[in-house]
Amino acid sequence: MAAIKYKLSAVLVLSLAAVGCQSSPAPTAVRYDNGRFMDVWGTYTRCLSTDDAQSAALYSGKLHEMSQTQAPRSSLDDFLPTQFKHVITQPSSRMAVDVQAMAASCSLHTGTLALTTGNHDLAQHQFTQILHSYPQPDYAYYAEQARELLTQLKLALQASLR
Repeated sequence: MAAIKYKLSAVLVLSLAAVGCQSSPAPTAVRYDNGRFMDVWGTYTRCLSTDDAQSAALYSGKLHEMSQTQAPRSSLDDFLPTQFKHVITQPSSRMAVDVQAMAASCSLHTGTLALTTGNHDLAQHQFTQILHSYPQPDYAYYAEQARELLTQLKLALQASLR
């Protein structure tokens, strides 16, 4: 009888310990994700609200770095057996926004500011960065805008040489 009591007590303690460990998520994880989101969002809004091409370029660089760290480093296709590839999808980002789209948008804004202020080197750098860094179909709008603005830039440079 005493042995059964000890066994039941042990089972009760173990089950409470197991449930207790899983029932309370760590509060710092939410705070970290929200802090990172707010940092990205703040950088993006400052980029779009500035009229200074150099400041926008700093924000653009920061967003570009963030987008590169957010991009998946390796595809599941690299190491999954063929029979599992159709069942398992690439894990989604934990961010509530598309940092790559924000970076491309900021680069486009920065390049446009640079173009209007005559800073052709910065404009060309921003537009070519969009074309090289965001070739995926999801960012086709930004790539098309960058191509058009690069064409305008080249025409303006040719006209100034005449």
